[in-house]
Amino acid sequence: MKTLRLTLPYPPSANTYWKPARGRGLVPSDEARRYKAAVEQLARADGVLPLVGPVRLTLWAYRARRVGDLDNVRKVLLDALQGWAFLDDGQVSEDHGYRLEDPKHPRVEVLLEGEAQATPAEAEAHRRTRAERAAKARRTRNSNRPLKQRNRLRISPAVHPPRTP
Repeated sequence: MKTLRLTLPYPPSANTYWKPARGRGLVPSDEARRYKAAVEQLARADGVLPLVGPVRLTLWAYRARRVGDLDNVRKVLLDALQGWAFLDDGQVSEDHGYRLEDPKHPRVEVLLEGEAQATPAEAEAHRRTRAERAAKARRTRNSNRPLKQRNRLRISPAVHPPRTP
């Protein structure tokens, strides 16, 4: 059994994590991108290799104030850890969370346990594949946009008077 222990900054609220983008639905906010970059930097500095197979997650969320719920912390955290601590958040098969207070040092401590770790080449290949898949989805969305706009501009058929029997 392989284990990873990480101490990460307290994540932004899930309410501010996503922002609407015209024609693209919800996308991560600037705050979300900064948080993901911070998690990536910490993972790289610690030499973390993602776990493969089923993953058991335990987290201790030390919050600054008594606001927010554990689910919002979990959602944002799993999104940021994806590709660094595990390949995909679908691997998480067991999940335990604890909400605590530490006004002076808000943070999240994470313990991840899995069967094995990916090799550096496997981890990089998985990240590259995810990035390519996201780019393809963006291209498809963008190429379909003119067609959708044309379909919205269709003129309805002429209104005919009712037929008399």
